[in-house]
Parts: sequence; structure tokens; C-alpha cells
Amino acid sequence: MLNDLTKEEEQFLIKFGEHIRRLRKEKGMTQADLVFEAKVHGNMIGRIERGERAANILQLQKIALALDVSIPQLFEFED
Repeated sequence: MLNDLTKEEEQFLIKFGEHIRRLRKEKGMTQADLVFEAKVHGNMIGRIERGERAANILQLQKIALALDVSIPQLFEFED
């Protein structure tokens, strides 16, 4: 997990990652597919999905484009 995060922040990253995983699976994509389509580092998607990594805005844009959703849709999950 990232250093210096509150429990609430850790939980947010975990829920965000779970949402990314759901969106990816709804599109019938593997993690490797999303890595390829989003053009991000090889282990980035897995780390985001596990809540181990906070994506930056450029990575969010790439992921959203690859999943064919808007950036705000990446954040449409229950807190």
C-alpha cells in the first residue's frame, strides 16, 4: 500500500480499483488487454485494481479511453 495514507484513503483506492476491474471485465478485457490498449506500464493496471497504486491524471485519461468511458465514469462507484 502507499505510504502515509489514511484508512479512508486506502479504502478509496481499493474501491476505485475494484470499479476499474468491473469496468474492464464488462468490456471483456484482461489486464494485459487494458495495459496494451491504455499504453501504461505492464503491472500498472494490476496495482491500481488492487489499490496499491494511485493513478495520475494522464494514466486516468489513457485508462478511460481504453475502456471507452469518461474520466468521471471512472469515479462512479459507491464509497
